[in-house]
Amino acid sequence: MKVAILTGASSGIGFAVAKQLAEEGYKLIVGSRRPEESVEKLKALGATVVGVSGDLAEEQTTRLLIEEAERFGRLDALLLNHGGPPIKPLMEVSDEEWERYFRLMVTGPLRLLRKAVPLLQKSGGGRVVAVTSFTVKSPYPGIVLSNSLRAALVNALKTAALELGRDGILINMVAPGYILTERIREWNASYASQEGENPEEIARRTTEKIPLGRYGKPEEIAETIAFLLTKNSYVSGQQLLVDGGLVAAN
Repeated sequence: MKVAILTGASSGIGFAVAKQLAEEGYKLIVGSRRPEESVEKLKALGATVVGVSGDLAEEQTTRLLIEEAERFGRLDALLLNHGGPPIKPLMEVSDEEWERYFRLMVTGPLRLLRKAVPLLQKSGGGRVVAVTSFTVKSPYPGIVLSNSLRAALVNALKTAALELGRDGILINMVAPGYILTERIREWNASYASQEGENPEEIARRTTEKIPLGRYGKPEEIAETIAFLLTKNSYVSGQQLLVDGGLVAAN
């Protein structure tokens, strides 16, 4: 039996990862603000799954996730995923927003990792993957919270990979490019509004920048993450771009 905790697993990339791990026989603990629908969908696929409702910025959510893993008696894989912060330029972000989203995007994931480490050690090691963004490597204007807070998490996790490697805990990050999720639709709509265009035109222009000529699918990101969580034995401390060649081409 193998057990995985997945946060941000109610839709998009997180849910696609949950499906792949369920197909590989993992027992799943899925956390999100509204996990009920995803839990029912996963159960319909035959998965053993427990849902935890809450915000990763809150310590209670971490406690509930770890308690569920303790009931299974082990933990083998941890996915750190969450929704993106508001799409705003630097001059429009308040101090309160910096503090709020630091808790969600940095403090929360690192707290969960710290609390998960004893269970991962007990299981003989484990795999941890965080979902970041290609904008950590190539920042875009208008999303300063995402650019900077994800970069902070990446460097903290690279440090953790160095510190925990001898325990058999492999920690990596996957940085998606333009992926067909609700977040990217929101992003395109925001830029379209700023530039007086329609979202379809923004999507067309961004697609032209991608060497593969299209947006990615959540399932394509999930394949990479699932490999790192299940079959990976020697990759650690890395951030893998899964972006159709976008960053290399620009």
